[in-house]
Amino acid sequence: MIEVEFNISNAELHIMRVIWSLGEARVDEVYNQISLMDWSLATVKTLLGRLVKKEMLSTEKEGRKFIYRPLIDENDAIDRMSQNLLKKVCATKQRNVLGQMIANSELTKSDIEQLQEALSEKVAVAEVHCNCLETVGACACKHEAEHMEKM
Repeated sequence: MIEVEFNISNAELHIMRVIWSLGEARVDEVYNQISLMDWSLATVKTLLGRLVKKEMLSTEKEGRKFIYRPLIDENDAIDRMSQNLLKKVCATKQRNVLGQMIANSELTKSDIEQLQEALSEKVAVAEVHCNCLETVGACACKHEAEHMEKM
C-alpha cells in the first residue's frame, strides 16, 4: 500500500466534516453550516478550492452553482489522520498517545467493549525501539533508555 501524507488543515477538516454530514453541498450550504466560525464566503470558497486541489472533494457545476462531494470516506480520513499522528510520535511513546486519546474520549459501554476486543486481538511485539532518528541511523536519545526502564 502506497503511503500518502494526509495533509489537511483544521479549517479544511471543518469543511470536510460539513460535507461528510450533508453527503454533498453547495457553497451556500457549507457557509450556512459554519456560521459560528465567523468566516467570510470567500474563505469558504478558498477552502473548498484547496480541498478540490487536494483531491478530497469533487466539484460539478449544476446550473449556476457548484456541488461538492467527498472523494474520501470519513472513516478512511480518520484512519489516515491517526496513522500520521502515530508516525510523528516516537514508537516508545505511542502507547501514551493511545492512552490519552482513550482518557479524553467519551465512550459508551459498547465502545469500551469494542476497544477491549481490539486489544485482545492485537498481536504483541517483543519490544518497541525508539524510531525518532530512524532516517539518520541509530538513535541516541533518552527515549530508548526510558522505555527499557519501564519494561
